[in-house]
Order: sequence, then structure tokens, then C-alpha cells
Amino acid sequence: MEYLKCNKCGHLNKLKTEYQVFCTDCNQKLDNNYSDWKRRNSDQSFEDFKRIECISEEDINRARIEKQRHAKRKGAKYWIGLIATVAIVTITTNLVNFSFTDFFKEATFDKAMMAAASQINETCPIMIDSETRLDNAIALPNNIFQYNYSLIHFLKEDLNLDEVKEQIEPSIVNFVKTNPDMKIQRDFKSTIRYTYKDKNGIHLFTIEVSPDMYAEK
Repeated sequence: MEYLKCNKCGHLNKLKTEYQVFCTDCNQKLDNNYSDWKRRNSDQSFEDFKRIECISEEDINRARIEKQRHAKRKGAKYWIGLIATVAIVTITTNLVNFSFTDFFKEATFDKAMMAAASQINETCPIMIDSETRLDNAIALPNNIFQYNYSLIHFLKEDLNLDEVKEQIEPSIVNFVKTNPDMKIQRDFKSTIRYTYKDKNGIHLFTIEVSPDMYAEK
């Protein structure tokens, strides 16, 4: 199937006959109709006209695929630039208005970690931005605190995982290392773990910040 594009409204008209003159969408005369074209190119056929002037089904499908690929690449680049910020939601942010200091007055570190995770989870799942959802937080054995995120508009195959991880890991490590809100975790030599899944729940990657990565040299 071939199509004639209307230069006035952009509509793609299915070319059903060589006598097609008007756009089926805006009803204006098609500038590239066959009758006018034939007067200018009397030595060429209707098949030549379709080959030269028309858009094929294959062309449309190819353009659609390329547009989808471009959107994915653009979305991935947007996310790469944004994730370093949105990934670093700590226990002491406004997300839960939680204070570690109050807990350490009366509770052990493990209990404080579990209480913090529990309070975070009361608000979860919660959208951090248009692409990223914080699903939950978990206090794990061996002094590990884990944040679990989902990228709700991406599939695993949409992303270059090595590239994404390489770009955002330094920012996350620096945040844990320098942000005052993370002092309690640094003092108690906690390991902070960030895990990411795609929109279908498939694991993408994990970034883990261990004490030796943020300890002062």
C-alpha cells in the first residue's frame, strides 16, 4: 500500500486510485496528485509516480520504529541524568520526616534501622519522579540498609546497564560519603544498597556503598 502525504495538513492518504485528487482528511487538493504529476512527467507511468512521490507501508513502519528507538534513547538519557538525584532518598529526608538521632537515644542500631524501614514503607510505593518509584526499604542483616526502586517506563533492553551504572555510581557514593544526613550510617559503618528493577519487575542492577568506599582516608 502506498500513501500520498497532504502538504496542507500532513495526513497520509491511502492511494487507492490514480484519480485521487483530494485529501480525505482536510478535503483540500493534493499538490502531488497523479493527474498534475503526469502532465509534468508525460513519459512516466503510474508505477513511476508511486515509486517517486508516494510513501510506502515499509517507509512508515521504518519511521515508526526509528521514532520509538529515539524516544527510548532520549528517555534513557533523561533518566541517566536524573537518577543520581532521585536515587539518593535517605532515611532522614522529608519523605518520611524521620530522625535517627531520636531513635538512638533509646534503641539499638538494628532496631533503629528496622524502625526506619518500617516508617518509610508506610509511604510506599511512592513516585520519586515521573520515571522512578520507590517500592520499599529493607533493613538487612550485617548492617545493610536497602532501597528498592522500579523504573516504571523502561524495559531492561531499553537501557545500557553498564553505562547507566557507571554514570550514577560516583554521585551516589559521594552523597553517602559527604551528606550530613548520612552521618549516622557512616558512624555505624553501614552498607547502603540501592537496587533497581524495570517496569516488569526484572532486576536491572545494584549499587552498593560499603564503609570502605566512604571512610575518610
